[in-house]
Amino acid sequence: MAWRSSGTNNTEMVDKLKRFGVITSEHVERAFRRVDRKFFVPAGNETLAHSDQPLKEGNVHISAPHIYGSAIEALDLVPNSCTSFLNIGSGTGYVSAIVAEILGTNSLHYGVELHDDVIGHCKASLAKWGGASVNENGSVSTINFVDDGTPDIHIVKGNGLNILKSEGESVVGYDRIYVGAAIDSSELTNITKLLSPGGILVGPVEDELVKVIRTGVVAQGLEEDAPSGDAASLSGLDEEFTSQLLSGVRFAPLATFPVIYTIIPSNVWNPSIRRFYPNEHRCASMALLMCSNSQIVQPPPRVPTTDERFNAAAMLPKSIWLEILSYTHRRWFAPEQNETDFLKRRLMEEKVKTAKAERARREAEARCHAAERERAVYRLLARRWQSRLNVLLSQQQEQGSEQEESEQYQHRAAEDLFNLLDAGAGQNNNANAALVQVGDRSTLAELRSLIQGQLSDINSEEEGDSASEDGSGAIDMEEDLLDEEEGDEEEEEDAIGEENLLEFLADENESVTSGRDRNNSVVMEDVEGLVATGQRSADQPRTVSISSYDL
Repeated sequence: MAWRSSGTNNTEMVDKLKRFGVITSEHVERAFRRVDRKFFVPAGNETLAHSDQPLKEGNVHISAPHIYGSAIEALDLVPNSCTSFLNIGSGTGYVSAIVAEILGTNSLHYGVELHDDVIGHCKASLAKWGGASVNENGSVSTINFVDDGTPDIHIVKGNGLNILKSEGESVVGYDRIYVGAAIDSSELTNITKLLSPGGILVGPVEDELVKVIRTGVVAQGLEEDAPSGDAASLSGLDEEFTSQLLSGVRFAPLATFPVIYTIIPSNVWNPSIRRFYPNEHRCASMALLMCSNSQIVQPPPRVPTTDERFNAAAMLPKSIWLEILSYTHRRWFAPEQNETDFLKRRLMEEKVKTAKAERARREAEARCHAAERERAVYRLLARRWQSRLNVLLSQQQEQGSEQEESEQYQHRAAEDLFNLLDAGAGQNNNANAALVQVGDRSTLAELRSLIQGQLSDINSEEEGDSASEDGSGAIDMEEDLLDEEEGDEEEEEDAIGEENLLEFLADENESVTSGRDRNNSVVMEDVEGLVATGQRSADQPRTVSISSYDL
């Protein structure tokens, strides 16, 4: 999940954050899409603006997108609500801009930053992103956006570890707090005091990203579960807080020096900023102002006496009420929460979390089923490719073996023919040439024509020898007759052998032609043994297998 959400642009980066489960809420996804990270990265790192990695240039530092996604999801922000948000170590202003997009115009946003160069980068980045203007008022810089849907963001120069709890807006506390740099457990204890009852803090404590919830004084003694014990062991918090470990992280430490006691200025109520106050405050102030404009005497539901006919609110002019309301804070008219109301609110929160977890479980199961189907398809394809590969390998092996057998058959046939020609021609010097020619032959028809040519040469030589013997006349008649008789016998035997050989080749050629459809090899009688003693006979047969590739 982590470090895998890089993209070539902001849309692709957010798509991967959602794909890997970093972003799960629609309002968080919408805010990430509207706030492009390229406006907030340090100078010179624009090409890496949408990579899932931290970037730093001097004091300007921006964390990886998946860290911000996890932290903002853990804050449990309610869209378009009257929520106060404090960003300690606000840095580039990227988180403040995303939270402002989620909470809407009725929310309050404060950021505390120590370094001047970081504050300058933050103001420039917010101006580039939202076309904002900056109003300076001492140590407070207010960024006013052109878009009416984006609330103002107040950047206070100071040290986030030394925010005074007893003055300014910190008196009533903040609904959500994000810490943008690493702190230790003792520093966390002081910062959690800035939370209002029911508020949530998310930030890195040493090497762990922690979520802290202030349950309030009402919850003391009601929750004795493991979370309270874990909170006390992890961060040294008392029973008023619960904590949850989100993940392991690595953050730069929050600067401790110089020590600057920081006061976050509170808003002075007036009708133009009433939208920043909770609904209870708005309803109460509106009722008071409406009563201040009414008459003292008004028709009561029953007939009262003259002394009973009065309106206390109308006894003070509107200007006095405006002055009185200017001293009230955001939680002034909020009713005190009893045990029953607290438990009801916690029950509703748990129901919402349970529904969210159930939806996430169903989505995870759907992704798991899709992955299983995809794996089954890939397995089927792999088996098909394996079977095809086995078929191809077997075909290649068969072709190789058949070719090897064909070469062996040709070699054996050449040896048999060599022995036959050697026996029939005696010391004929053309035998070797015939063997060479046979190596180039591939059919029995050509082999037959070659044998016939060799036999005709042998006959012509024998006829020439016999003619020369008849014309010599140097030997007596008896010897001549004996020689002629022996020559006639040999010629008869040669003629018989020639006829048998030609008939044998013709029969084998026919058998090969008729046996091609039956199988890939035929049987041929060899006559190598016919001339073992200088005579040709059919007493010693030999079989030779010839494949269809030889034909």
